[in-house]
Amino acid sequence: MIRLILYSTIVLSCFLISIESLNRERKKIQIAMELEGVIFHMKALLKYGSYDVYQLCERCFSDVTAFDAVSFRDISDSFSERFLSACEKSFCDADKNTKSAFMKIASFLGIYESETQIAGLESVLEEIKTRRIAMEKELLSKRKLYLCLGAFSGIVICLILT
Repeated sequence: MIRLILYSTIVLSCFLISIESLNRERKKIQIAMELEGVIFHMKALLKYGSYDVYQLCERCFSDVTAFDAVSFRDISDSFSERFLSACEKSFCDADKNTKSAFMKIASFLGIYESETQIAGLESVLEEIKTRRIAMEKELLSKRKLYLCLGAFSGIVICLILT
């Protein structure tokens, strides 16, 4: 009876680990979607408002829930340096391609005229959107694989233990 409970626990644990892996992938997609919203908001504020980069960050990152955006809202002095630092702090769960694409914003935001900044934001937005769509397709195709491998690895461990 104890063996049955032990084996069931092992299989369940492995299955839960695979679910956690899926949740990490979903979190990456959620972060990418939030960043798309931030960039869209930045573009709108640059196009129709006159904000400096500090006000822009404060306004655009105020409604973010997928990651901790406090470091973006508190940027002062040396914008590029602080922006990159905030990216490093906030995007530890993000996809590295999404993170590197978003970090490109520090190289042009607040430096050039608004048309160039908007064009740069559109470029970054398209890059992040393309990556997010690819991650969604990948997750959709690998979802069953993750779950089956989790359960199967639990079964294999049980067979090894017997």
